[in-house]
Amino acid sequence: MAVYVLVYMPTPYVIYEPGSADEIKPLVTVKNGDKEEKGTFMLTTVLRKKANVALMLASVFDKNEQLAKENLGGRTQQEYTTEQLFNMSNSQTNAMAAAYLHAKIPFDVIMDKLVIIYNNPQLETKNDFQTGDQLISLDGVKFKQYDELINLIQSKKVGDVLKGKVLRNNKETDVMVELIELKDVKGNTRPGMGVNFGIEQKVVPRGSDKEIQFKVENIGGPSAGLMFTLELVNQLTAGDLTKGYRIAGTGTVSPDGLVGPIGGIPHKIVAADREHADIFFAPAQNYDEAKKKYDTIKTNMKLVKVNTVDDALDYLKSLPEKTTK
Repeated sequence: MAVYVLVYMPTPYVIYEPGSADEIKPLVTVKNGDKEEKGTFMLTTVLRKKANVALMLASVFDKNEQLAKENLGGRTQQEYTTEQLFNMSNSQTNAMAAAYLHAKIPFDVIMDKLVIIYNNPQLETKNDFQTGDQLISLDGVKFKQYDELINLIQSKKVGDVLKGKVLRNNKETDVMVELIELKDVKGNTRPGMGVNFGIEQKVVPRGSDKEIQFKVENIGGPSAGLMFTLELVNQLTAGDLTKGYRIAGTGTVSPDGLVGPIGGIPHKIVAADREHADIFFAPAQNYDEAKKKYDTIKTNMKLVKVNTVDDALDYLKSLPEKTTK
């Protein structure tokens, strides 16, 4: 009985702890890019694991573990995972756009696919969608832009039943969708599906041979945007921005280079230090939280606050070349 309680009895809790600090260069390829890199850029992660009673007790004695009640916002575990993987894809798209802008390479953003993330758990949706489905067509219409889907739905009425096709597990599957009534913040009603969509996009350089490809697996979330951008700028432009340093960090990035806040930064600070990072870039909105954790660990790593990609680039340009003793 004691073993069951400690190990097998389910609990509503999860544990967050430092994850990894992964080198980015093996994860991206820039065709005809500048490969010189004496140091490295690293993305940082947080490890999230289900907590049994034994792990909950152990977490009390580990200053780097955080026990929290699991909250998926009404989503299933699979829906949560799909959303996190989409967020990672979106961070790559934004990083490409920001990097091309800094490298002064014209580009176009093209919708690649529409992916069903989840049905809104607060609505009584009426459809056959499953998380991860790629929408191929609806009512016989294929979409090149998300606005075309919106226009189609707006041309219908509540209760209309539409036939569609999705790509599910690499196989075309027929689905049915009954439109439901949706309300906006002002109380106005309209027909809709009650579905959270992810819009996957391609960023294509215009008149350039500097195409970018990512090879990222099993990492979710949007927080690698800043570090992806720095690696891409390094490969898209001449010279080595790393100057021999091990550079870690975190932060979302917008296409115009704004760095946004993320979750779990105390764990990412520890993960970076464990991989002997020299520098850690922290979003300005997370800096105080990062500094609080930073001050509790014995490290020579420099903690640097950034609001934009330019802030990080300016800091790197001001560094002398790293010398080895």
